[in-house]
Amino acid sequence: MNKSIIEYDFEDKCFLCGTWGKMDEHHIFGGPVRSVSDRYGLVVHLCRECHTKLHDTGEGKQYLHEVGQQAYEQKIGNRTAFIKEFIRSYL
Repeated sequence: MNKSIIEYDFEDKCFLCGTWGKMDEHHIFGGPVRSVSDRYGLVVHLCRECHTKLHDTGEGKQYLHEVGQQAYEQKIGNRTAFIKEFIRSYL
């Protein structure tokens, strides 16, 4: 598993619903920028139910994109740098 830079993300607690237990790692930014998301620690830990729902319905995706971009801008670079890496702004 990757080390997340997202505040309040724990490897054994679902970032979305707060349940404790075995979690899946979810890359906040997927597709062609998944490796970039991985490089910067833009991952969160989700329970199987929330992870499945996210991929099936997209519920929570925008929220995670906003959280990921805010973390990037606070800890790594500015908005211009974010857009250069992730193609667009989610804020």
